Amino acid sequence: MKKNIAVITGGNSGEYEISIKSAQNIAKSLDTDLYQVYPIHLRHNEWTFTQDTTVYHINKNDFSLTIQGKKLFFDCVFIVIHGDPGENGKLQGYFDMLSIPYMGCNATVSALTFDKHFCNHVVSSYGIKIAPSVCLFKGDTVVENDILEKIGLPCFVKPCNSGSSVGMSKVNRKEDLQNALQFAFNHDNQLLIEQYIKGREITCGVVKINNTVQALAITEIISKKEYFDLEAKYNPNLADEITPAQIPVTIETLCKQTSEQIYQFLGCKGIARLDYIYNETGLYFIEINTIPGQTNESIIPKQLHYLGWDFSQLCTLFIEEAILG
Repeated sequence: MKKNIAVITGGNSGEYEISIKSAQNIAKSLDTDLYQVYPIHLRHNEWTFTQDTTVYHINKNDFSLTIQGKKLFFDCVFIVIHGDPGENGKLQGYFDMLSIPYMGCNATVSALTFDKHFCNHVVSSYGIKIAPSVCLFKGDTVVENDILEKIGLPCFVKPCNSGSSVGMSKVNRKEDLQNALQFAFNHDNQLLIEQYIKGREITCGVVKINNTVQALAITEIISKKEYFDLEAKYNPNLADEITPAQIPVTIETLCKQTSEQIYQFLGCKGIARLDYIYNETGLYFIEINTIPGQTNESIIPKQLHYLGWDFSQLCTLFIEEAILG
């Protein structure tokens, strides 16, 4: 008998459209000989499944669907929401309470890695380099001179709990800082002001299969804009993503080893992607994405393609491991 798999998409963040595209790709990749796939759309309080033109509502008390009088439950959940509530631990905690298996990191790991400020502190405690930064909460007193004395210019202002560079700005002049702070606060109540590190931007995917953590490949990102913003991430004409990255072997080895270590330190599961800047002074961790994009323009699918890995088989392994616990 086929297992019922819920592929959850949508969400409440600025990455909504990206989540829809990612989920469509994943749903098409799942083995239909093994699984009955149900794309579940979440948007605020509306949790729905659409079949033909009929919309069915999820029973949130037990995460079930009733279709034509028959109630069905799910054997496993594939969370494909970038941002709230899929990447920050909320859905993971919900499914933990219902004892429903799901693919990927647990609630604690998801919440920690989604908060850039706290994640940076944990990662740096293992001796890994990060950019100097200042964390602000909405309502804090902002003393620009104190911030810039520590961080300098240029700098990045970014929401602590967001992805795909949503709400992010590069600040080159002191007089532009306030607008950047307001822009970030429009997306989150907590933000990070981070020192600009000049260098080459690289990113590395990591997976855990059969209790073995393995780095995938390294991609170099060369943005044709001032930095790799939301538009550049999903418009192939605005950035070059080179896989494998044409970098020194020493940097490749360091990046892969560091990515595997961080993945293990944090207790990740499933697929994660780790972003860095490197220059002559070393490798700087920027952030980790525990539900990275899976669109046609996304980096992880390109890394898997380069390695010759079958994404459908990989998804089957993730689902079966999640079900087994």
